[in-house]
Amino acid sequence: MSSFAVNPNNISILPKPGCYGCGVCVDVCPTECITLLDDQEGFPYPSVDQAVCIECRKCINTCPGLNDIDRQRFLEQPVFYAGYSNDDRVRYLSSSGGFFSLVAEQILAEGGVVYGAQYDFEDMTVKHARVDSREGLAALRKSKYVQSSTVNIFPRVRTDLAAKRVVLFTGTPCQVEGLYLFLGEEWANLFTCDIVCHGVPSPGLFKRHFKSIEQTRGQSITDIDFRTKDKGWKGPLQLYLKVKFGEEEQRLTYAALDAYYALFLANLTLRPCCYGCQYATTQRRADLTLGDFWGVKQHHPDLFDSKGTSLVLANTEKGDKLLKSLSAEAKLALITDVRPFPPNLAHPTPQPKFRDRFFQQIDLADWHHRKRWFHLRALAIIARDKAWGFVKKFVNRNSV
Repeated sequence: MSSFAVNPNNISILPKPGCYGCGVCVDVCPTECITLLDDQEGFPYPSVDQAVCIECRKCINTCPGLNDIDRQRFLEQPVFYAGYSNDDRVRYLSSSGGFFSLVAEQILAEGGVVYGAQYDFEDMTVKHARVDSREGLAALRKSKYVQSSTVNIFPRVRTDLAAKRVVLFTGTPCQVEGLYLFLGEEWANLFTCDIVCHGVPSPGLFKRHFKSIEQTRGQSITDIDFRTKDKGWKGPLQLYLKVKFGEEEQRLTYAALDAYYALFLANLTLRPCCYGCQYATTQRRADLTLGDFWGVKQHHPDLFDSKGTSLVLANTEKGDKLLKSLSAEAKLALITDVRPFPPNLAHPTPQPKFRDRFFQQIDLADWHHRKRWFHLRALAIIARDKAWGFVKKFVNRNSV
């Protein structure tokens, strides 16, 4: 965790599997002695210049990996809703039902600002950004299957809040927790929204993989869509990756046939903390939680039209009130029976036995020449897991 000796009075005491990579320790440090450095797996971790550290312990006191979750502001049980935006264009441009756009546009209509993840194709990274217009929302839509950087974002959120701007912050559950710990107090003008998070893949692997595609094609990537609806919205086995080159040329690939996507689906490339994530629970700190409602066709067919349906959790009274204020612009239904229940709302993603060996064997610098073997291994894991899933469903369906 540090290029120097471990110091019990700074973030260097945090065990590596406990680090979420949110960057709050960097933003809260008064001497700027903490930086994030990528490890051999391509994940950022804090490194401390012990000679500059004043041992104020602010990094320790604001770390999501070292502090318990404050559950006092939660509803006793989250309220489950399902639905979608009445605007078909917004739904098409969204991963599921378009509720992020609905919430964000409401905040903007009140003169507020929205924070979310967007691509930086020049650097081939995903970073959090601030937008204050409807046009800016386009870059924040859609699922981005890589860990985004929030360094330097939390102070900007605080500045907007202090200026009495209404703020919507969206991110993974651990990023939302990092923001609350950074702020240290409740703000009436802050709304937060997290996602049903499967886990975050390596930013280093993301960069190497898509840079290698650029090199092979001899063209720059101008857009990546991990959840395109070009073939409709049918289920978790019908995911397609669309990569855009320049202004016109596009490549559409079934998810499992792209090495990066397949490795994600096989759970091999997630950050170590994701396999034991304390935020994979229905008790969320965010006001709202968004996810895909994959079981809607079988269990709530009135909410299915193959264009995308969101599952939305209202975790606080503030979140529930905000959601209900959008009812005129969406089809919204209270759900008492969520089937199948999203696994990552109950527990973290299980760690495959091959996961650590995978990262030990790959060389990110030579990913282009090594990816084929690991892609095949990922496909084998996906096939095994899906086959086992079908067996369990058959047994459960026919058991007395």
